[in-house]
Formats: sequence, C-alpha cells, structure tokens
Amino acid sequence: MCALGDGVNYLLYGGAGGGGKSWLGCTWLLMVCSHFAGVRYFVGRNNLVDTRASVLVTFTKVASAMQYEAYRFNDEGIQFANGSVIVFLDLSYYPKKDPMFERFGSKEFTGGWIEEAGEVHELAFEVLKSRIGRHLNDRYDIPAQILITCNPKKNWLYNNFYKPWREGALKEPYAFIQALVEDNTYIGKDYIEALDNIKDRVTRERLRLGMWEYDDNPAALLDYDAIADLFTNDHCTAIGKQYISADVALKGRDLYVRANRSGDTIYLTTAPIMEADEVVDDIKRSSRERAVPHSQIVVDTDGVGAYVPRYVGGAVFQFHGEARSFSGNYSNLKSECGYKLAELIQQRRLRVICQDASIKTRLQEELGVLIADNIDNDTRKRSIITKDKMKAIIGHSPDILDALLMLMVFEVRPSRGGIQRVGL
Repeated sequence: MCALGDGVNYLLYGGAGGGGKSWLGCTWLLMVCSHFAGVRYFVGRNNLVDTRASVLVTFTKVASAMQYEAYRFNDEGIQFANGSVIVFLDLSYYPKKDPMFERFGSKEFTGGWIEEAGEVHELAFEVLKSRIGRHLNDRYDIPAQILITCNPKKNWLYNNFYKPWREGALKEPYAFIQALVEDNTYIGKDYIEALDNIKDRVTRERLRLGMWEYDDNPAALLDYDAIADLFTNDHCTAIGKQYISADVALKGRDLYVRANRSGDTIYLTTAPIMEADEVVDDIKRSSRERAVPHSQIVVDTDGVGAYVPRYVGGAVFQFHGEARSFSGNYSNLKSECGYKLAELIQQRRLRVICQDASIKTRLQEELGVLIADNIDNDTRKRSIITKDKMKAIIGHSPDILDALLMLMVFEVRPSRGGIQRVGL
C-alpha cells in the first residue's frame, strides 16, 4: 500500500509548473504515515525555510481535502497521532562546513521526498539513498523509496533520470514520469494563461511545456548531452601519449587542479589548499609516476603559477591565455584551446574520470559557461567569454575547466608533422 511502484526505489516526477508535484508528495506522505504507525519519512528542499513554508501550506490543503486531522506541526516537522513523523530537512550544500553531507550520517528513515530537486546537490540525494529503508521497513514490508519532484533542470536529474528514460535505457530501481500542467485537472485557467504569457523563451519551455531539451544559450559551445556523456564515453581509451596540466592556486585561493591525460582519458585531481612547494612536488610526482616528459606538461603562468616551471624544471609549457593563437583564427590562445576542447567533447572523443561527485557536478557547471563571445560581430577571429564573465555566471573561478582547456595546447600547437593529435 502507498508504494511508488513495484521495483522502484527512486521516482522522479518532473516537468511543467502546475503539474501537481507538491500535491502528489504531500498526499503520498500523508497516506503512508497515517496508515503505518511509527514510520519516519523526510521531506527536504535546498533550505529549511523553503521546506517548511511550502510543505505546510500544501500539506494543510491535502489533509483538509482528505478530512484528516490526526496530526500537528512542530519544530521537527509533522507529528502524527499514531507516532509517525515527517521530518523537515535542510538540503543546502555547505562546501566548507559539510561538503559530504555528513550531518545525515546518523539519520534513519523509512523513505522520503526531495522537493524542487533542481536546486539540490546530487550528493545530498546519494547520501539520503543510504539513509532510507532503515526504520520499520521490514516490519511493514515497505519498500525504501524516495520521491523526487522538480521542474526541468540540466543537472544530475537530467543525467540520471530523464536522458536514460528518453533513450529507453532507464532501469529499476529508477523511474521517471513526465509532468505536464494538463495532468492537473484542478489547475485554474488563469495559471495556465500566466505560463503561456511568460516572455522568456527558455523559462516558458521549461515551466509551460515541461521541456527538458530547452536551449538555454545559443552561444554555448557545448550541448548538455555532450557534457553528460563526457563521464561515460567508455569507447575512449587510456592508450596513448601522457600529458599533465596544472591550474595553480595557492593556499586560500580558488582550487588547485591537476589533469592527467592518457590517450583520450583525463583523470582529475583537485585540492582546496596547496602550499607552493606542495604544488611543485605534486606535479613532479605525477610526472615520475606516469613517465610524462616535462615538455608534455603545461602550467598556467599568468598568475601565481608563474614560479612553477622554474622549480619543476625542463621544457614545461608556460600557458598565457592572452597569447596569440597558433592558427591566427582566434582572439587568443585560450579561445583557440576552448574551441578545441568543445570540439573534442562534442564529438565524444574525450572521457573524464573523477572520484568526487561534487567535482563532477562542478565541472559540468563550468563546461556550461564555455560560451562564444561577440557571436554577432562580423569578425573572422573567434573568442570565448572572459574568466570574469564566467565567474559572474557560476559564482566561482572555472578552475577545472581551465585545466582541461590548457591540455588542448598540445592539440593546437603545430608539430613538425603538422598539428599533433595527442589521443592517437
């Protein structure tokens, strides 16, 4: 009774605004908590204030419609007369205070609901998956399930649910149901008209039509499918030449990133804090372990990394983003490398491996700001937007993108036999 579906543990109901997502969540939780005494479910959003404000309003309406009164609100959430409880969770991501969502480590739930999941970090979902099925599930034979509701968002929801569903590859325990405003027979005509009158095309496609394939920026050099595939391009091998790039950040500044390219596979290593000597030691150690000649190492020397080539030694390539492009067809070297990186990703000729889910999410975000600049200008020289513009969009320095981008210098730099193809 009250299950989201046999064989399904994680159900995403997502799409248009007004599709009844919140009503569904509140109805499911009320039914299961009122029927089974003592169970423990959660409901969470990106912050506790929004969780409490949105759920209380809708839950009250649902309870009234079902003529159910055996509950009360308290500081923790919703307490039922039979001992069941719905706990309100703060799913905010705190990269410094709690980057791994360890605050949920001791929680035990029967199941739960993630609302407005487009605002929630993927790692929160992964951690909560380990916290359900731990409270009275065996006694009542209740499956461990999480309901996820959202509007279309090109992030982990798109990667893990919508894209596999669209391709006919989504398998249990995952399931997806497309939400449309027309599915809600109780929605008012004024609400639909308001959605129809949204002026911004992308917002209208997402909220009125429930489109997951919305085109959010025609100047973007990468479509989201290519970005998502970057982490699953299993046909890309690790056989070929070895290269290293390092985006240097000293203690307290941005993120230190080392990217090792083996053939068509790139392995990412990151660190939030690095002393100068630690950076040099890390690059040297990686060079020795992977037998990478210093001439196949590139370091960003426009800022704090200017000292690295001197201490690493050898013919380390010193990357200056504003330097002249090799071909002369781009505004600078960084733009030339940015276009080449986009080309290889778009053609599914690269694979990236990173162990940290938060780094994967951050890289996806950074690749989304690999955007052409001045596309309306009649000029033969192509350019990407500046780092300052990228920072303004995503709120932080695109350090991982920079490390990948610098690796492309070995693709675009002429060699004696012409342009070298490093993955071959």
